[in-house]
Amino acid sequence: MKTKNIARSVAMVVSSSVLTAALVVAGTELINPASSTGETSRFSSLFAKKEQPTQTLYLEVKNQVVTLKGSSAKERYLLLDLAYVANSDEGLKATEHNLPKLKNVLVSMFSGMEYDAVRTMTIDDIHMQMMARYEGVFGTNQPFSDVMISKMVFQ
Repeated sequence: MKTKNIARSVAMVVSSSVLTAALVVAGTELINPASSTGETSRFSSLFAKKEQPTQTLYLEVKNQVVTLKGSSAKERYLLLDLAYVANSDEGLKATEHNLPKLKNVLVSMFSGMEYDAVRTMTIDDIHMQMMARYEGVFGTNQPFSDVMISKMVFQ
């Protein structure tokens, strides 16, 4: 009887050791695959750094003049230099192709605004309004990732 218990105990220890070794090997392969193709496993890709876009391209649009409502009969103007930021050649081409639409969104945004109201806005406020309008027009198919205001002149 005593020998049977010892045999069972030895069998359990050996089988648990084999199972532990198999789990260690499998876990190591999941975390650090020994692949010559350079591919990563699903598990290790969870902890990998996400790749940022490799290139940043700009489409500059200079001297955009928009008429603003003045407090008197005198008209006021806003001159903007913009740079649309694209992350691929295709995005840059699509942004350039949609330039008339982009200009229309800009003009429609400012045409109903009072000069004094625009004058009190910060560049961040204007930027956020422009991006919200562009996202409203393009939705998820927006060909550029951002727009930068490089010059803003009031007259």
